Amino acid sequence: MMPYGTAAGAEAALGRSMSWAEALWFRYSAAMPELWLTSHIALVYLVMYAVAPLPVMVLQQLAPAYALRHKLQPGVPQPSPVSVYLSYISESKGLTLSVLGPFPLIYSAAFKLFGVRTGLPLPSVWETAMHLVVYSLVEDYLSYWLHRFLHTKWGYEKIHSAHHEKTAPSGFAGSYATGTDLTLYTITLFFGPAIVPSHVTTHWLWFSIRIMEAFDAHCGYDFPFSLARFIPFFGGAEFHDYHHYAGKKTKSNFSSVFRYCDYIYGTNKGYMYHKRSLAKLKMKEVKHNMKGSSGKED
Repeated sequence: MMPYGTAAGAEAALGRSMSWAEALWFRYSAAMPELWLTSHIALVYLVMYAVAPLPVMVLQQLAPAYALRHKLQPGVPQPSPVSVYLSYISESKGLTLSVLGPFPLIYSAAFKLFGVRTGLPLPSVWETAMHLVVYSLVEDYLSYWLHRFLHTKWGYEKIHSAHHEKTAPSGFAGSYATGTDLTLYTITLFFGPAIVPSHVTTHWLWFSIRIMEAFDAHCGYDFPFSLARFIPFFGGAEFHDYHHYAGKKTKSNFSSVFRYCDYIYGTNKGYMYHKRSLAKLKMKEVKHNMKGSSGKED
């Protein structure tokens, strides 16, 4: 709940007029208890987990031939998008209960500990961008080492093996993991905001971006519009797909968002070799499909 009860009081405290975004934020949150406001993170999670995989699913359904051309493991059969989505909803029940239950309360307590702001002023675009860069770099470094730990014998067998049941993942595989696995990765998201506190809206944006990135990395397709083609050192689906393809004993591609840790620590060598081999496999698959199509026309 904001310390000023009127818009005039808010502008007096700011020493200027509110921007349109700040006026909208004031009307929405001025009288809202802080616990309820910070609990919005549950809504962010649920909406993003339900919506983020849908663009690729729709593309698979409406343009299957186009999607097949960009499939990273072309020899692996792909179940129907609808069945995959229904399976994903069913498998996400545990995550949903966690998000609706204890997570918002823990998140709200962490907000107070970290000094997260909920009032005015809202952060500028530049401030938000700088926070997101810091959060991405910090989370990427921590999750890299967490991921390497999860591929030790104990970490893999006790925690991480369920996630690798998907050797040819679809976007929905991003959340296919044990509760412990998901919790550990969620904790890494908090370190950046703990080091450099920001506004609650920046947190929501950060969590949304990270969820979308996780689904992008697991989508199983390397489309021409993939962010990895435009952002230097960005991981993306092609980079992470090899990690699932190699499976339990892989020593490659542990990074989450950017690839810099794998380059620094030399854990990308298997991927570089596989990338050349996969290009040859895809070429053979395309030629085979072209021959099959020409035969049907005859």
